Amino acid sequence: MSKYLYILDSGHGGIDPSTGQYVTAGKRMVKDGIKFYEGVNNRDNVKLIMAGMKKEGLDCVDIVNDWRDISLGERVKRANKLQLERKCIYISIHSDANGNGKDWNQASGIGTYVYEKGSKSSNDLAKYMHQELVCNLSELAKDRKIKKCGFYVVRNTSMPAVLLELGFHTNKAEVQLMRTDEWKSKIVKAVVGACNIFEVKN
Repeated sequence: MSKYLYILDSGHGGIDPSTGQYVTAGKRMVKDGIKFYEGVNNRDNVKLIMAGMKKEGLDCVDIVNDWRDISLGERVKRANKLQLERKCIYISIHSDANGNGKDWNQASGIGTYVYEKGSKSSNDLAKYMHQELVCNLSELAKDRKIKKCGFYVVRNTSMPAVLLELGFHTNKAEVQLMRTDEWKSKIVKAVVGACNIFEVKN
């Protein structure tokens, strides 16, 4: 059993199986024959990350595990309930956007967000996570640094927490990269590697 339970949060909703429609307003890019839905991509990344964690003996759970767009409050409630049973780490997986969300633009890269008043453990988690992301993706993606934020899920979870923005779905070239096995495997390697570091140092 690992020291921590790693809680994965795939941001936003997925595809409604009864209609085939994406359920979250915005959070998508449909242009030039490309259909990219952030919540669907987040779910795919979480699935791959969890498989990587399990291979490394890291206990993990998908806090959403549903196509529905679970509210931020419910996500936090589920996570904090798990924290009552054992020490947890919260990792929220996203992709970023810029502009009007309908036209391609040049904003790109990967960023790590941590609560502006977060604990030392949260800041340590952000540091390890970002250094591993940059190490693995530096040849593919711009480094957008670690940023302080007030995002609901990192502000209200009672455990070390980060939110990762893993590429821009409003950048055509980056979307094409984000869909490749190479990109996804590097994301998995980075997140799992950071968790292994956290296990040892915290």
